[in-house]
Amino acid sequence: MSEILEKLFHSKAEVKIIRLFLNNVDEKYALGEIADKTKIDMPTLRREIVNLEKIGFLLVSKKNQKSYFNLNTAFVFYEDLRRLFFKANPSSSEKIKSKILKVGEIRLVLISGALINSDKGRIDIFIVGESINKARLLAFLSELESEVGRSIRYVYMGNDEFKYRRDMFDKFVIDILEGPHKVLINNLRSDVGI
Repeated sequence: MSEILEKLFHSKAEVKIIRLFLNNVDEKYALGEIADKTKIDMPTLRREIVNLEKIGFLLVSKKNQKSYFNLNTAFVFYEDLRRLFFKANPSSSEKIKSKILKVGEIRLVLISGALINSDKGRIDIFIVGESINKARLLAFLSELESEVGRSIRYVYMGNDEFKYRRDMFDKFVIDILEGPHKVLINNLRSDVGI
């Protein structure tokens, strides 16, 4: 569905910026912060910000000669955009799956929270595996955050830790397994019961 938004609006950059502000209603960001969070190059970002400010989606304020931007919740289409963006998943499951497989020997991946457009859920992504390349994992999460428009809450566990905590009915693990989620990868033995 995110691809539909990118075609409905004039650019992927615009979709990322709108999603960032819709997910962070009370925040004010300088251009550099927006660029860091969305991974959009500065010339494109400036152009998109100007357009969004012109139509009244963003408000600008100055502090110490620096411009800060925030969402205009009085924007005529604010509620409509909010519903539209939250209906569309921010990143496709297949895209997440293909990228997470590159970070190590992945045995289980569940997505929840922001990644399935749910307010429920203690985390957004739960990963079980071995030989995880931490740099690749952090790069993957950073890219995912730029698409989702907010920080991703994640948990990574090794296979043995997961099995132990599940078998001990660890509240955190049980909450994840019983809460709203979508299984992207399950390469654990059939006795896992997910």
